[in-house]
Amino acid sequence: MKFFASIALSAVLATTAFAQTISIKAPADGTTVQAGSSVTVEVIQHIFIENLEEVALAIGLGAPNLAPAIGGNILYNGPFNPQQQNGVFLQDFAVTIPETASTGLMSLNVAHFTLRGSINTPSIETVNVTLNVV
Repeated sequence: MKFFASIALSAVLATTAFAQTISIKAPADGTTVQAGSSVTVEVIQHIFIENLEEVALAIGLGAPNLAPAIGGNILYNGPFNPQQQNGVFLQDFAVTIPETASTGLMSLNVAHFTLRGSINTPSIETVNVTLNVV
């Protein structure tokens, strides 16, 4: 019985890992930003073949390679309601890079929380880009 439960859990995790529903359009990977400045984070929602119920989105800044964590600086935490613009569903978020942020390479991380499929299975995915904070 435990074997079948392990197989089912593995299948769910694999499906979740490969079913990316968002990406970061802006800022581009490698962008230089100044501590204390405002940055627009543009998040694209990709088409998903199953039922997808949006729950929330969080944007954070932290040291590189923390995924799935979003880092110590939470820049946004709230609803995600992308709108169609030129055939793409996206939403812009104006966030401020903390003046106290470490300089150098930092990871801008977006965590996306949804309920998926006909039985509303909870799902979390994270995507990121690297920023050069000066």
